[in-house]
Amino acid sequence: MTHLIPLSEALGPIRDVYSHLLVAAARWQDGRERRTDPDHFALICVASDAGFVREVSPTRWTRTDVYHVLRCDVPNWCSLHGCLWPVDLAEAMWQWFDFLTETDRLDGASDPLAELRKPLLCYGGLDRHGRLRGEDAPAPVECECHLPYRETVQLLNRLGQQCEYHGRSPLDVLRAFVGDGPRHPDPAELETLRTELRDDLRDIEQGGISGFPYPPDDPSPDDPPWR
Repeated sequence: MTHLIPLSEALGPIRDVYSHLLVAAARWQDGRERRTDPDHFALICVASDAGFVREVSPTRWTRTDVYHVLRCDVPNWCSLHGCLWPVDLAEAMWQWFDFLTETDRLDGASDPLAELRKPLLCYGGLDRHGRLRGEDAPAPVECECHLPYRETVQLLNRLGQQCEYHGRSPLDVLRAFVGDGPRHPDPAELETLRTELRDDLRDIEQGGISGFPYPPDDPSPDDPPWR
């Protein structure tokens, strides 16, 4: 049988690496009704740094990072170091994001706080107060754990512009792709939609939508905004 050691022993001197954050978090918790074990905060820090998602860090998070760290990186780190991970870690992450936000330590490249909480509400099993909900209580949000927030918003905005230009509803286009709606499109219609979107939804860094009348970067005051 594998011998498991306490989390505090597994963390050992790792706490010193994150002491600048952990000391500040301890001060932030003073006088608060809810208090989180500092070792749980330390586990969040080390698992975020040790995981496979290169962009995530203890202070920089996206919605998908939260899900990946909670589901994969924390269990992987604890397994490698021979300790159990806390069952209430989702609650600790809720508090960690509150600490980062309230002390202005959340990196500006992070997703908004409300988006970071969604995987905790969905996969983490929390209610809207950041507490574990009852076993039979439904998740208070739809699952968006696998959807990158910023990239999805940008692409949907581009899709909306394209649909407006062609007189289509973006919801109808999305429903067609997932086979939803009152009438499923036939294969030829789907191929037409796929081809148009392939041509139109370019990578954001590569410029505008083909055929869409974007205004120039510095238009003349005599020119109309759209041609």
